[in-house]
Amino acid sequence: MTVVLQRSAFVRLQVANVSSGVANGVVMITVPWLVLERTDSPARAGLLAALVSLPGIFVSPIVGGLIDRVGRRAVSALSDLLSCLSVLLFVVGEVLGTLGFFLIAAFAVLGAVFDPAGYTARKALIPNAAEASGMAVEKANGRHEGFFAVGWMLGPAVGAWCIEVGGPILAFALTSGMFLLAAASVRSMRVHERLAAHHEEHEHFFDGLRSGWRVLRADRPLFVFTIGLTLMSGMYMPIDTVIFPTHFESLNDAAGLGAVMSAIAFGVVVGAFAYGRLAKRLAAPVLLRIVVLGSTLALLPMGLLPSTTIFVVFAFLTGMAWGPFNPLWNSAVQRRIEPSSQGRVYGLQMSLIYAAPPLGQLLVGWGIESFGLRATFSALLALFAVASLMIATRRSLQSL
Repeated sequence: MTVVLQRSAFVRLQVANVSSGVANGVVMITVPWLVLERTDSPARAGLLAALVSLPGIFVSPIVGGLIDRVGRRAVSALSDLLSCLSVLLFVVGEVLGTLGFFLIAAFAVLGAVFDPAGYTARKALIPNAAEASGMAVEKANGRHEGFFAVGWMLGPAVGAWCIEVGGPILAFALTSGMFLLAAASVRSMRVHERLAAHHEEHEHFFDGLRSGWRVLRADRPLFVFTIGLTLMSGMYMPIDTVIFPTHFESLNDAAGLGAVMSAIAFGVVVGAFAYGRLAKRLAAPVLLRIVVLGSTLALLPMGLLPSTTIFVVFAFLTGMAWGPFNPLWNSAVQRRIEPSSQGRVYGLQMSLIYAAPPLGQLLVGWGIESFGLRATFSALLALFAVASLMIATRRSLQSL
């Protein structure tokens, strides 16, 4: 029985991966839709998107240390269980008739406290699950990110369907069940985890976090890679969380929003599953430049706010170009960082990624109300293009 559980470890990880992806995809479009529906304020939607990003800044480094010391399965399962309970609060608030903006914001921020832990722990589990299942880790990286993108692809479509059929609360009820399935799947895995050694008794927990920062800072190519990811995340997340929902809510087109978000995710699925083959043919720096520049070129035409059909086409191309990025990120950390420190490095990277979007989301929400959607979107895309060129021309990434 133990042997069977070991061999199915990667499958069980992917059940959790897809379930969590679906749940997060549903929440990603349902929460801003709910805010816009009840307040008709893009600025409030931007404020909420910024608030939701804040917990990850502080939680991710702590989670990284917990993963290395307590265990990856334990952190992942507990995180998804707590996410399940936080999503149920939306349903309770609606039943009681008290679900206004402030409660929506409070529940969304609470859920955001738990989400980084599950995502980071599952990412750290990839080598363990691959080893138990007899799979090459490069192949496992591509498949893991591909399956997560499958969840993201299905999530917006499911969320849009729930909004159309039963309203946002139906979406939240379904989401809670998906988080529960993710927790159970990870908990049932049987893998060997390499935990960080406990050295002197006087060593404090935050000493370990600082050592994780030193590991990342000492590896210049990986550090520059992380800063580039942070910069692009800070400019892209306002597009997903503020600009797209505002545009499609103004058209009263939940299905259109779901189609665009699903098209991005489907493109990521294609790109992520292609990573294994691409990694064999292209050096990491070359592949990184293709990803950064390709996704930028595909994103730029959306600034014209075309018809939904054209939107969907370029959304797919954007996702496909970006798809190999997360497997490339995983592989870079796995190759360059010792297993016992990977959780802390992932946690620190996630903290930086969460730190970047809030300012952009606030500015974009304010910009839409002050200058209009098209002008704000165009200015943001211009900045995105400049940042992409800067990242693609960094010489320090050549040794990644």
